[in-house]
Amino acid sequence: LGLLDALTRLPGPRGSVLVAATAGTTDTGLIDPLPDIAARCTAHGARLHIDAAYGGALLFSDHHRAKLTGLDAAHTITLDLHKLGWQPVPAGLLTVRDAHDLAALHHRTDYLNADDDTEAGLPDLLGRSLRTTRRPDVLKLAVTLKTLGRTGLGTLVDQVCAHAREFADLVHDDPRFHLHDRPAISTVLFRPAHATDTAVAAVRRHLLTTGRAVLGRARADGRLWLKATLLNPATHPDDLRALLTLV
Repeated sequence: LGLLDALTRLPGPRGSVLVAATAGTTDTGLIDPLPDIAARCTAHGARLHIDAAYGGALLFSDHHRAKLTGLDAAHTITLDLHKLGWQPVPAGLLTVRDAHDLAALHHRTDYLNADDDTEAGLPDLLGRSLRTTRRPDVLKLAVTLKTLGRTGLGTLVDQVCAHAREFADLVHDDPRFHLHDRPAISTVLFRPAHATDTAVAAVRRHLLTTGRAVLGRARADGRLWLKATLLNPATHPDDLRALLTLV
């Protein structure tokens, strides 16, 4: 926040500084102090973008949505519902508060959207998507929201966050392992006690190549950690215990 204050005092017109905050980091799921950042941006006339690719889906949950207090102050927000929305990989969204921020979608490129072709009824590919020929991935999101609704998705979010807390408890109570921290969302970092980073990396690769478990990896506090991101609502406590046994 001190750096933010320094940046927003730089010479230049108000709004010339863009601050990017994060609501759910990739490695640990940590959420920046959004209300404090938003207040400073407002005070200094800076624009605020929030990367909520991972944590944005907490809004579905009545229990967890308070973690995103301050999100509504952002000018733009990114979401990626393949992380905590149970979608295929291409499920990214950019939301804007001011429709003028989407003016780039009106960019003209003659070979994609020539006026006479558009008037003749040919599809305006650039006007449909920045990615032009890619299919409209928003259909998947629309079907999911129509089927489950906010309440249904919120229930799934609550379940996987509860699984993460349960798994963290198992790691914490097992002297064979070290727990990095309590989960902020549904990601747990852990490692075998007294193992070297080389051993941690080798364990992960062995479980992956033998088809027994898929764990991520993250470097934090100068050490390499195994990363378990709990995203399956049907996970059973026995599955969590079995994962520790495998490691």
